[in-house]
Amino acid sequence: MGAEWKLNDVNYTSISDFLFAGFPGLILVPELLGVTFILTYFLTLLANIFIFYVIRKHETLHTPMFIIICNLAVSDVIYSTVISPKIIQTYLFGNRTIKIHLCLVQMYFLHFAGSVDSFILLVMAVDRYVSVCYPLRYSTLITNTVAQRMCSVAWVLGAANPLLIVSYASILPYCGPNKISHLYCEYGLVVRLACTDTTFHLQMGISVGCLVLLCPFLLILLSYLKIIISVLKITTVSGRTKAAYTCSTQLIVITIYFLPRVFVYIAFTAGFSLQGDLRIALGIIYCLLPPILNPIIYSFRLKEIKQVMFKILKHKDITQLPSLS
Repeated sequence: MGAEWKLNDVNYTSISDFLFAGFPGLILVPELLGVTFILTYFLTLLANIFIFYVIRKHETLHTPMFIIICNLAVSDVIYSTVISPKIIQTYLFGNRTIKIHLCLVQMYFLHFAGSVDSFILLVMAVDRYVSVCYPLRYSTLITNTVAQRMCSVAWVLGAANPLLIVSYASILPYCGPNKISHLYCEYGLVVRLACTDTTFHLQMGISVGCLVLLCPFLLILLSYLKIIISVLKITTVSGRTKAAYTCSTQLIVITIYFLPRVFVYIAFTAGFSLQGDLRIALGIIYCLLPPILNPIIYSFRLKEIKQVMFKILKHKDITQLPSLS
């Protein structure tokens, strides 16, 4: 039984647990979903750790672009680890409840990892913008140190971003209902369960979302618009193809990450309610799909990583690989 408190001369008893709704309209064996999420999580860890290992181990890949990819891999592992274990527990063991304080912890790290991803993708866009639009100055403007510093700023901003919203969510009174219409503790859905007026808190969430989602997204769109213009001005076919191919890899990653999030954000801001399975499915897509697809995309589209992969498959020592330059 939770603590008692009074609101408008009415006594309420606070709750101590939240309950995840899951997929309300999905007719499937829960254990099958649990196994699916286990496999997804395992592959996510394996793929991102592989990318991180390859980049860290092979000095030829110690360039700004791969330093950024390495940071993204770490962020993706954190993102997936924050969400997947509880989803697996929900479907494999039938435990849909979560203590409120653990929900707040998950909320912090969920928004932390999501913010870091947004800012790192912005750093990636800046790297590609300078590479294509200022190729002669790229080596002096974007060094390994500069790339790592930009990524460090992304991590700091990502860590600071959720502090305010999670702090506000933690002091709200919760007395029921306690069902979260999702598979994890998303700020907006949790705050709506509070037994008080949450208009200010929801508006604050929208403002924070604009800062960490829409602002990077719009800056990325602007940078790629300028990249496209610069690519079209390249006279040689080989130069144009190389620039377009490299940038298209990042563009695929950015599209997978941002489009579902922007759609949900705009729908939430406009007051349009995404009900049931659609909201949950979109949440799963934009939280769990990018971490597993990112390393796959980089592995198959970047020749440097592909060459290293081929060497590994041939059982050669990665530390003795020849230069790929």
